[in-house]
Amino acid sequence: MRSVNTEKRPKQGPIAERLAILLDIFSPWEHISLTYRQFAAELGPPVTEAAVKKWPQRKKFPADVARLIIARARERGLTGVTLEWVLWGEGVRPQKALMTAPNSPVVPRAAPAERAEEPQGRFAVRIAKALEADLSHNEFGQWSSVEVQHTVIWALKDLARRLWVLRFDMGKTFELTDDWAGKIGLPVRPPDSAGDERRPADE
Repeated sequence: MRSVNTEKRPKQGPIAERLAILLDIFSPWEHISLTYRQFAAELGPPVTEAAVKKWPQRKKFPADVARLIIARARERGLTGVTLEWVLWGEGVRPQKALMTAPNSPVVPRAAPAERAEEPQGRFAVRIAKALEADLSHNEFGQWSSVEVQHTVIWALKDLARRLWVLRFDMGKTFELTDDWAGKIGLPVRPPDSAGDERRPADE
């Protein structure tokens, strides 16, 4: 027989487990997690205790809050707290920072050498060339298939939305997919609501 309290308890959403991990790793104490009020204070305005209490029932963290969590985690030297993990649970589980001696100064971490030395845009150019090489393949007339065209459009749109959350300007990709969708008869949003497509559903 189920208890009344169990039936009335709000349903836990996909981010409940991630929030519990964040409450633990942001805590300065071993085996004692932060409360919702303490976590809200840790993140600072505009995050409130009331907002944090609602997160376990949500499907996603709000994107602006996710970015704030990343910024605070970097300030505290927490590893593994990435946008991919916070928003989608992808990647390695975050870890607590190494315990330091009391009153010891916190030394900011330097960016990894490979990231700091990589010229801006080089990775994007390599991706573009790889996509061009792969998608130009048409030995069996794949591009004449409406199913293939639909699949590619939706895949590009999904990729663009994810990268938009990560603060890449995906305007050209959205323009390309909208133009292509219009040509093959898929519904296209009017220009005045095009910005809504880029806006993450959790904002």
